[in-house]
Amino acid sequence: MRKLPRLPALTALRAFEAAARLGSVTAAAAELSVTQGAISRQIRLLEEDLQQPLFRRLHRGIELTAGGQKLSTSLTDAFGQIGYAVADLKRPQDLVSVKAVPTFAIRWLLPRLAGFKRAHPAIKLEVSTAWHGVELDKEDFDCGITGCDQPRAKTPHFIWVELMREAILPVCTRDYARKVGAPHTAADFARHNLLHPTPDRSDWRQWMEGWGGGRFDVSGGQTFDTIDLAIRAAESGLGVAIAELSLLADQIELGQLITPVPIAVPAGLSNWFVCRPNIAERPAIRLFRDWLLAEAAKTTEWSTAWLARNRLKPAIARAANANNP
Repeated sequence: MRKLPRLPALTALRAFEAAARLGSVTAAAAELSVTQGAISRQIRLLEEDLQQPLFRRLHRGIELTAGGQKLSTSLTDAFGQIGYAVADLKRPQDLVSVKAVPTFAIRWLLPRLAGFKRAHPAIKLEVSTAWHGVELDKEDFDCGITGCDQPRAKTPHFIWVELMREAILPVCTRDYARKVGAPHTAADFARHNLLHPTPDRSDWRQWMEGWGGGRFDVSGGQTFDTIDLAIRAAESGLGVAIAELSLLADQIELGQLITPVPIAVPAGLSNWFVCRPNIAERPAIRLFRDWLLAEAAKTTEWSTAWLARNRLKPAIARAANANNP
């Protein structure tokens, strides 16, 4: 193992990191509850130790040198990891804090939490939603649930466990289909009010290109900023939404939503459980992860069986009509 060089004083590193991150000696002094002179002195000592300047002193402030920028990035990450490790040690071992993307939390996780509580009554679960995404390297949560394509490429130092692969399909209410007419062909979809879960309309476009029934215009309709809002709009009878089959299992099973075309197109994404490696094997975290995997497996099994069953229905109907001219 390569022997590491002697590290500079921790006080000097801490003072420099704060000044670099905040872009101000004054702000760093306020954050660390010391004087500006103390911060400047520690930075000067660090520069002498490293034998190179870390800041350029400007008339109106400071600016990092190339070496200072490199050191600042590493120190911010390192101090962040130390902070998380200390927080993890102080956190009660029976507590699990999880941050999940909104639609997954609302549509899939929350309806199942009572089951988790019955199975593990001693574990306290705190759930938050993440409108801006799950960023465990910047936030104080034990674990997260998020949808993405190649998570390990972005944060390889985290533990990533795949829960469910996403597949999308159109949904609406039975009343809407009865009043307006359920869409079955490309021409049908072109005349319906399409509900888009993203402003770029990419989900409907992806399904339209993959369902095999022909192209139709997806530029119209109404857009929302989450899948859940688009689904709620469909539940209100506003139109036809596009959403993940796995998140709609409960509503479809109860008949609250129907699928006019039971063709699910792979979205190219998966729902993932993620946590930092230093707490991955904490008993409460492990139990929560294993429970998620078991519940996700049930949903995947239901989705596979549902798709197979509903794909057969049109073929059975055609066969019956052929036998009874």
